[in-house]
Amino acid sequence: MSLIDIPENPVPEGAQSGFIDTPDRVSIRYAHWPASTGTERRGTVTLLHGRAEFIEKYFEVIQDLRARGFAVVTFDWRGQGGSQRLTRNPKRGHVSNFRKFRLDLRTVLKEVSLATYPGPHFALAHSTGALVLLSDTERLRTMLDRAVLTAPLLGLPTGSWSPGLVEVYRKVLRVLTFGLYGQPPLKVIKARSAPLIERIGFPVARMAALAGLGRLTIPGGNRELFVPFDGNRQTTDQARFERFNKVLTAAPELGIGAPTLGWLNAAARTMLALRRRDAGPNVKLPCLVLAAGEDRIVSTPVIEDFVSRTKAAAYVEIAGAAHELMMERDIFRDQFWAAFDAFVPGLEAEQELKRARI
Repeated sequence: MSLIDIPENPVPEGAQSGFIDTPDRVSIRYAHWPASTGTERRGTVTLLHGRAEFIEKYFEVIQDLRARGFAVVTFDWRGQGGSQRLTRNPKRGHVSNFRKFRLDLRTVLKEVSLATYPGPHFALAHSTGALVLLSDTERLRTMLDRAVLTAPLLGLPTGSWSPGLVEVYRKVLRVLTFGLYGQPPLKVIKARSAPLIERIGFPVARMAALAGLGRLTIPGGNRELFVPFDGNRQTTDQARFERFNKVLTAAPELGIGAPTLGWLNAAARTMLALRRRDAGPNVKLPCLVLAAGEDRIVSTPVIEDFVSRTKAAAYVEIAGAAHELMMERDIFRDQFWAAFDAFVPGLEAEQELKRARI
């Protein structure tokens, strides 16, 4: 599948794209670009998307990176975009374990990023992509110099799902445990560190996966690719939001609907592993973590808590911004780029580049 080119979202010049097979024989769609002509080379950025995203959504970001002197490599995670789907129904966003996403990332880094472009090498990861990266920093430290993470999926925000959907999960949990779990609480208790859906949805997903039902869509989920701007939780920039919808209208095969119970279980296990006391200190890859002050998709307080336990990470919160910082209005997007420019490539990388030019 070639890159989708529409007038509102043209493919940046110099693109090379193709497919690469992972060791477990899943076909991953990738694309890469050299730095813009006339710019001073500053390294290579591998761009990691969030759930349900695709290469075409990041064309503007790719152009911004190239203008800064970076070559750019990006790809679609297995099960979404133009990469190989994992269920008979291509609209289901499914994966059984995040180890498979880590395999996608390692394959692209080794076979495309490191093999095609010179260092230093950096990662720019959003949401689910940031969660995948954080779960594998011990291995990635040998491949990357630094990473910038936007709104990493480390927890779900309180009130992110409706009370009706929570009750659906309660009923499913009661059925799966023969009434042992899923009973409503005796009184309303305000969630402190995790929302109600984590305490209910995560066990439901775990039991469903163990029962062989992991490929089923989450209760209350659907296969809809489009939501109206007024109901979206990703961005407050209507022009950028509508542009992404035009890409999906031209190529609906790029989109997926709600995640499966297997995907939720895999994400939950990865998130909870990063909440262990030793998870933060074990991160050795230098990271800049940016959070959105008005995020309604991931939990900003959980992100801040994680960074507070991580010596190798710095934290910046952009007040008033929604989840997709790179797709937000310019007033927020400019703050993201200012933070990025201050962190990448970093003093050591700059000195290395200067020595290489002498």
